Amino acid sequence: MVTGKSTAVTAAILMVALLWAQPAWAGRGFSYYKWSKLYSPKNAGKPHGSSMVELPGGDILATWYAATEETNSEAQIFGAIWSRSKWAWGKPYVIIPRGYSKSVGNTALYMDDDGIIWLFFAAVRIGGWSGSNIDYIQSRDGGKTWTEGVTLVSSLGHLPRNRPIRLSKGRMLAPFFIDFWYEANMVGSYTMTIDHDDGEIRKTHSFHLDDHDAIQPTLVQFPDGRILMLARDKSNKFIRRSYSEDGGKTWAPMTMTDIPNPGSAVDAIYVKEMDIVLLAYNPSHLASNPLTLAFSDDGGQQFHRLMDLAGDRWGKLVAYNYPTILQTKEGIFHILWSNKNRESLKHAIFDIEWLKDSMKNVIQVKKETKKK
Repeated sequence: MVTGKSTAVTAAILMVALLWAQPAWAGRGFSYYKWSKLYSPKNAGKPHGSSMVELPGGDILATWYAATEETNSEAQIFGAIWSRSKWAWGKPYVIIPRGYSKSVGNTALYMDDDGIIWLFFAAVRIGGWSGSNIDYIQSRDGGKTWTEGVTLVSSLGHLPRNRPIRLSKGRMLAPFFIDFWYEANMVGSYTMTIDHDDGEIRKTHSFHLDDHDAIQPTLVQFPDGRILMLARDKSNKFIRRSYSEDGGKTWAPMTMTDIPNPGSAVDAIYVKEMDIVLLAYNPSHLASNPLTLAFSDDGGQQFHRLMDLAGDRWGKLVAYNYPTILQTKEGIFHILWSNKNRESLKHAIFDIEWLKDSMKNVIQVKKETKKK
């Protein structure tokens, strides 16, 4: 027979165990914003071109490439796991070692319905980025082990940047770009519909957009099926925009937004809880400084500046760029970007309540400004 005292002890032990198993943000009951840094291993070079994907259980896999200079032969692709229970990054490890190809670059992660992680990356075969193909590898164990590399796009000057989006079971839409020869207009954005089954690609279909200055596109899918594309401006003017009404099979002509862009990468996601588009970008024509968060509540037509994620007074001398955004199933937001001229990757985490609070402040200021 269990006594009252032993019952109390047992209950206390169970309570401690339950609290230990909870994520770090459980039971907070208030909004929060935190950040940390992620470094490449010593002497591995500068981290850049990162991507993230959520793993089963809520951990985050991040990937990036590192080199002393872009397209150098010592470039490698690394991975690291952010622990949901510890709220900390694990030790980085090599995914693509030196010697895979002449060099490697940008990474873009996607997890399909079978739990297979796809890692798309730039594989330079000759020269610089104009000699790049798009390759991919896969993992079926949460990023612990990977398959051999496969070339998806063998044409030269093709690269990934942002993650694909899911269209339906066995179908993804990947945003790619060309950076072969700018003076000859052999640059631009395109999407590739990839039909796949158990890790095997069955069919692909590509659509090239009409704007040669629009590169490194990011895709945002709305509940009604429409897809918004936002792209970096190679001419350093304004972010470019297009929409697809048919799942990426075709795209409307690119238009120029009023959002400044210094020729730097952008990323955006749809936040269903608030029916908004969240955008990370550099609001300048001249420098990747600061790195800023903005939101749109009208489907991507107008964006409102929310806050600066990073920046300093050094302007063009210091860059904070190449953001990637992820919202987990629990509603937690993760943003990762190249920090201080790539001395590290910086990782910001915030919840939906922090986002709502920040938006309220912006909306209130705008209302007060209109009254004056």
